[in-house]
Amino acid sequence: MKRLVCLAVLVAFILGTAGMASAIELKAKGWWRVHFNYLDNWDFGAMQQASPNKDRSEYDRFDALQRMRTQFEFVANENLKGVLQMEIGNARWGADNFDLGAGGRSNNIKTRFAYLDFNFPGTPVNVKAGRQPVALPSTMGSHILESEGTGVLVGVPFSDMAGLTLGWVRAFNHDRANPDDITKKWDDEVDAFVAVVPVTLDGLKLNPFAAYTRWGKDFTGTDKNANMMHFGLNFDVSMLNPIGIKGDLNYGTMKWNDKPSVKQSGWVAVLAVDYAMDMMTPTVFGWYESGEDKDFATGGDSKRMPTIETYGGAFGPGVGFGQQTTMAGDSYFRYMLAGMEFAGTGNLWDVWQNAEGAVGSVALGAGLKKIQFIDGVSHDLTAFYMKGTNHKDNIHLFTKEDNYWEVTFNNRWQMYENLALLAEFAYAKVNLDDLSTRGADRRSDWFDKAMKLGKVGFIFNF
Repeated sequence: MKRLVCLAVLVAFILGTAGMASAIELKAKGWWRVHFNYLDNWDFGAMQQASPNKDRSEYDRFDALQRMRTQFEFVANENLKGVLQMEIGNARWGADNFDLGAGGRSNNIKTRFAYLDFNFPGTPVNVKAGRQPVALPSTMGSHILESEGTGVLVGVPFSDMAGLTLGWVRAFNHDRANPDDITKKWDDEVDAFVAVVPVTLDGLKLNPFAAYTRWGKDFTGTDKNANMMHFGLNFDVSMLNPIGIKGDLNYGTMKWNDKPSVKQSGWVAVLAVDYAMDMMTPTVFGWYESGEDKDFATGGDSKRMPTIETYGGAFGPGVGFGQQTTMAGDSYFRYMLAGMEFAGTGNLWDVWQNAEGAVGSVALGAGLKKIQFIDGVSHDLTAFYMKGTNHKDNIHLFTKEDNYWEVTFNNRWQMYENLALLAEFAYAKVNLDDLSTRGADRRSDWFDKAMKLGKVGFIFNF
């Protein structure tokens, strides 16, 4: 009798769940890609400092990779939904759990986003809570914050012309207690608080913002909790159509340590101008990042703008900084800077700066976007030249005596409504100052090979 009762309860539960599920509308989106890469000197022929003969690095030049992102939206009504995005890859064929046999079936699915999205009852106030995309407004990617994070974002529209977005992001919190002594406080939390006031006028969009980030001393390894502040303005001018003007002005400041005192403050300016034509859109762009002076090499304060997290460098027009092409997404120039860390300070924030934030550079570039002579076939051609803004005594940084340039040519054929064939090509070269360091070494010899890149692949969007 008890078994019959349990069975009846289980059947009732399943039927009830099915009834509830029928009230939820499921929507699916996807961004799936498979591509084949040829990459020569991705590290610009890095000299291996640990090698007795300072030999050059050698890597495979050809790889096949894939990445599948699938997003599900569980829609209850126009005011409530849940969002779940899963990701497989980016995985190399034959490795990364994509090898032959049973090993290729290993667990390789990651949760990229998982958050609630709802409007507060009776109001247009929108709340997103959970793991979600978080980014401050920018023109070519943020120098400050652009990543995947866990937190709460609240959007409050005042009118059709203005609103307010407030957010809290719990960036890091690795340990719940002191791993060495559970009776002592462990302060490794990193929390970011942001505020954006989007303003939309006729032919003009303004996005002023402010951000405050508290870095726990046990995360940074410093003698006190650190306070970071950012202020910025992102703008988009369309009133001069067909001319479009976009740009950023950002300033940030930080004090990392008391004894010895370690302070950091700097600014960044970005400007891009487009001219929309029927068959293409010519563009010119440039940026300036404040750099380190001579005193920094001997323990002085930093003049580079501090950063929170930018997904390994969200800013940039091409493959050197990454994130701006469909299949590249690799910050090869930043990888090169990482290879110079042996000559640097070794401080966590200095390493973090090269990997995530403003490196101290000034650049000018131009391109032709959305070139289209045949229906369904488009091309983007971009080139830029960059110099450092750091004093030459900072041998582990990109200095005023150094330069970098790259050319990218990306092509797209829309084979079907949801399927495209892409071919991306790039050539880049870095030239470091011929300055003797560590006795026999010269910086100009550290990275003296040109990077050559070719990628062909398919993109399935639905």
